[in-house]
Amino acid sequence: MKTQEQESTPAAAVDPMEDLCQALFSTEEGAKKKTARQTAGAMTQRPWPQLPSRLRSAIRSDIFRQLDSGKARAQILEAGYSAAVVNQALRDLGRSVA
Repeated sequence: MKTQEQESTPAAAVDPMEDLCQALFSTEEGAKKKTARQTAGAMTQRPWPQLPSRLRSAIRSDIFRQLDSGKARAQILEAGYSAAVVNQALRDLGRSVA
C-alpha cells in the first residue's frame, strides 16, 4: 500500500525573525523599519540575554546608526523601541543610559 504523500512543492520557509533582523539592519527608513522597531520593542517580556543574538546585533546596529545621525534617546524611543531595549542596547554599546 502506498502512503499518501504531498506532491506539491514545499513552500519556501519563512523566518519572521530573519525578516525582523533584515529590516533593522537596513539603512532605509520606512513603515517596515518602524514596525520592526515596535516588534523588537515589544519583546521586553524576555530578558535581553534570551533574545536571539542576531536580533540583539540588529537592534544595536539600528540604535547606533540613529545615535550616529544625531538622534537623542527620546527620539529613538519615539521610533518604536521600548525603554528597556534602548537602555540595554546603549549599555552594550558602551554609551550612557541617562
